[in-house]
Amino acid sequence: MGLFTKSKLLLRQATGQELSSKIELDCETRSIGGWTFSPIGLDSSSVVFSLGVANDIGFDTGIIELLCCDVHAFDPTPRWIEWIKTQNTPSRFHFHPYAIGGRDGNIRMYPRIQKGKKSSTMLTLVDEGAGEGIAVDVPVKRIPTIMNELGIRKIDILKMDIEASEYEVIDDMLDSGVKPYQLLVEFHHRFRSVPVDKTKSVVSKLQAAGYRIFHISEKYREFSFIHEATLKNHLNSVAPPRM
Repeated sequence: MGLFTKSKLLLRQATGQELSSKIELDCETRSIGGWTFSPIGLDSSSVVFSLGVANDIGFDTGIIELLCCDVHAFDPTPRWIEWIKTQNTPSRFHFHPYAIGGRDGNIRMYPRIQKGKKSSTMLTLVDEGAGEGIAVDVPVKRIPTIMNELGIRKIDILKMDIEASEYEVIDDMLDSGVKPYQLLVEFHHRFRSVPVDKTKSVVSKLQAAGYRIFHISEKYREFSFIHEATLKNHLNSVAPPRM
């Protein structure tokens, strides 16, 4: 991170416009495709949910190559659905062309506005008035619904880059009792319509549910959480017996 960018971040933190969270737990980590996770307790039986893949499945294929585990990827964007069809993906990569949210049914999503007031190919729940963009109605499912449909009992890694939908997904996840072992999230309070307090609130909820921060990206956008009790169970299961 450059000096100017770091100074800007510190100023935003000092004025309450950015999170000032810190690493809460030290553990072994690895990074794939821009995301940091812990390999502790992961193996070929692990299940990974990757929410929001667009045209970058480097994380998904990298995890499969490392662990030989199943990765379920989700994205409702028509353009990326067609792109995925053209890719030669591993057999353990399972793509689902719908959004993840706090309810089952359909939702309306809008083109995200990037700098310069131009709409992008990314879709978000937040309507920021992209004039040239067209809203799209897409199917949406809750995580508990998907787990039930797929016969999945646990999620080892839940990765989310879902353009401000992460807040309702995390709330619904916690309310329903679903507790993934690791949670990798890009928060979107940089959107003008998403206050930083919304991210602070959801981080507090995760901490109250037993999650601890073990990695924060330089720009304070991507956060990695691990369920502390589950981590301890994994560590205890491989610890040598006491003499």
